[in-house]
Amino acid sequence: MAAPSGNDKWSAQRYNSNASFVYSSAFTSPTVNLLAPRPGEHILDLGCGSGELTLDPLLPAVLPGGSIVGLDASPDLLARAQANAASLSAAVRDAISWVHRDGHDLDGLQRNGEFDAVFSNAALHWMKRDPAKVVRGVHGLLKPGGRFIGEMGGALNMVGVRSTLHTVLAERGIDASKDDPWFFPTPEVYRTILEKEGFRVESCELVPRPTPLPTGLRGWLKTFAFAFLDALPSSADREAVIDEVCRRLEVDMKHDVGEGQEERWTVMYVRLRFKAWKQ
Repeated sequence: MAAPSGNDKWSAQRYNSNASFVYSSAFTSPTVNLLAPRPGEHILDLGCGSGELTLDPLLPAVLPGGSIVGLDASPDLLARAQANAASLSAAVRDAISWVHRDGHDLDGLQRNGEFDAVFSNAALHWMKRDPAKVVRGVHGLLKPGGRFIGEMGGALNMVGVRSTLHTVLAERGIDASKDDPWFFPTPEVYRTILEKEGFRVESCELVPRPTPLPTGLRGWLKTFAFAFLDALPSSADREAVIDEVCRRLEVDMKHDVGEGQEERWTVMYVRLRFKAWKQ
């Protein structure tokens, strides 16, 4: 994730409670399979969050002889990742390290040309300030012929949710375009960025993915929409906006999943999945 250092808006507790689908194998296996990590490889997990994928399946796949670096801009998520790793044996923990850093600042890692691969799941769309700089930093960290594999929000991701946030804030006199934290590119746009920064793109495509929300849209908004909610003057205003966004989206996102079962909220994710090689 890409929360600014020193101003951490992420909560590992909310993240794990409301958004476990982010690292669920049901949704991440295609991207991990595209990475195909092997024993002896050195891999950077860019935007590792609370470390679930870093620790499994990435870490076991590179042992023996390999290593994983988990990098994230959120101290709270990294603290949870380190806690999750505490139960590992000392020998296994030696193969993993954690780095607190914004994804735009990869050139300061002092690991140029050392990684066989850089992997990123559900993080690059938070690195909106300069996506090309992020890709340039990845390129510098990779060995010649190294690979960059990732999945992020793509064009039409969260269709309806994002526009409703903008609309509800506009009704309160707030221009949400100044606070919107997300970069959801088309494959054409992201392919161009990759190629301009020296990558050969093997694949770059949109993958529609309806995703059930374990705590409904309210939990999702409290976990991920903090940039919008923080533009409001009080906690009461934030709760009112959450109520209004949920009310307007209920007709599209809330579904009856069967007789005797609770209704379920589902968000329409559209992911951009890619594989590229350093030339």
